[in-house]
Amino acid sequence: MGKKQNQFIVKRDGALLTPVFRVTFPHILESNEDNQYGLGMIFEKDVDFDNLDSLVEDTKKIKWSKNPPKNLMLPILDGDDSDRPEYEGVFYINGKCGKYRPGLIDAERNPIEDPEEFYPGCYARAVITCYAWSYKGKNGVSVSVRNIQKCEEGEPLISRVKPDDDFDDLDSDESGDI
Repeated sequence: MGKKQNQFIVKRDGALLTPVFRVTFPHILESNEDNQYGLGMIFEKDVDFDNLDSLVEDTKKIKWSKNPPKNLMLPILDGDDSDRPEYEGVFYINGKCGKYRPGLIDAERNPIEDPEEFYPGCYARAVITCYAWSYKGKNGVSVSVRNIQKCEEGEPLISRVKPDDDFDDLDSDESGDI
């Protein structure tokens, strides 16, 4: 992929192009049980979040002027505070798309339509914006995902146990008793 981009790049319209991240919990080609689209984005700790931090601050000022609420939920989460092993030692963001499916293309900018091509563990980048919200006494700033580009394959992040790890070899005496 050439030189590794490790910062969020500001686009002409104010949206941000993320650095490459590892995909987790993708609901992009098919919505989740709440009919919502989105994905988790796992970033290495060396990523420069300055441009995203600035966008979050600007978003807070637009919604709450000078006095944002206490205990504001923010989009950049420290994986060391999570109990998920894939988040250990990294930062992550839960990107939301709502009821609208974002665009999804491959490295050559061809549309991806097969859910098996975009899976937990592959690498991607996205164009994102931020929005502020208040709901049932909680307040926060979240990341909205506009479009996604899959950049490269990766080791799948799947919690399933492989069949050959679940079973021992059967010797000929045992196979007749089943």
